Amino acid sequence: MINKNNIVAYINFLYKRKFGQEAPQELLESWKDLNDSEVTIHMNGLYRHWNLDAISSKNYEQEFISQSRTGHAPIIPNPPPVSKIEYPTHSSPQAEQNYSNVPPAPFNAATKTKSSGGAWIFAIVGLLLIGALAYYFVVIDKQNTDVSKDVKTTDTANATKTPEKAPEPIQAAAPAQTEDDRVNAREIQDLLTAEQARNFESIYQHFSPNMERYWDINYPTYDELSARYQRTWDITQNNEHSNIKVDKISDNTYDVSTTYSYYSIKDQKQKRVASKVRFVFDGDHKIIKTYGL
Repeated sequence: MINKNNIVAYINFLYKRKFGQEAPQELLESWKDLNDSEVTIHMNGLYRHWNLDAISSKNYEQEFISQSRTGHAPIIPNPPPVSKIEYPTHSSPQAEQNYSNVPPAPFNAATKTKSSGGAWIFAIVGLLLIGALAYYFVVIDKQNTDVSKDVKTTDTANATKTPEKAPEPIQAAAPAQTEDDRVNAREIQDLLTAEQARNFESIYQHFSPNMERYWDINYPTYDELSARYQRTWDITQNNEHSNIKVDKISDNTYDVSTTYSYYSIKDQKQKRVASKVRFVFDGDHKIIKTYGL
């Protein structure tokens, strides 16, 4: 049977059978955290909304349960074992280098083949000449660090880089206001006024007869909406919305920010909270969805 443990998967199954595509994540999220009795109530409301009779809905449930029982998870093969990499070990003169702070042993001339006295003198003179040339080039290089301005302009290493200015962020244009937007904004204002007056009949006139969502209730009925409002009125007094701001998000979709104040009967104190609620209208200027953000 369909219960709180498989309701989300069943809604996704039912949506794919009816519309041929995956159910929106927002719809699936709204079915989470329901108990079994709430699941039964909301499912009946969904069947009524989609015009499914008892036989059709029961067939869908049996088909879903049958698929759930016969489904098998794919077998994932184990990855091949990673072969261990063997590194060759062999001795070399580099492996035996001295890396300590002890300087290497001085050159032992006794181990070399003796040469004539003239060759030894020429070697000493050659080393002195090489040292003199190296010193000369080091000094010349230090003296030529201040190059002319013309040379620096063509030297990319010395070129001064000007930091690029960060681009200005692009502000998204606000959706254009239409006559439908003005009508829907008045509907929202009239709804808040009716809620403050605690007149449920006036409140219900602003809701679509095919309403899809009221906060955590999917496809609410007249009685469910009435019970929810009555429960709120039983524990609060002096409910009021102020600082009302209506922002258009897209066609027929609005976010309403208000300062909501009320007197808590339980806590015996006046409270005030920042409220942000989304309203979605149908083509007849009736609310089909409303929930907190």
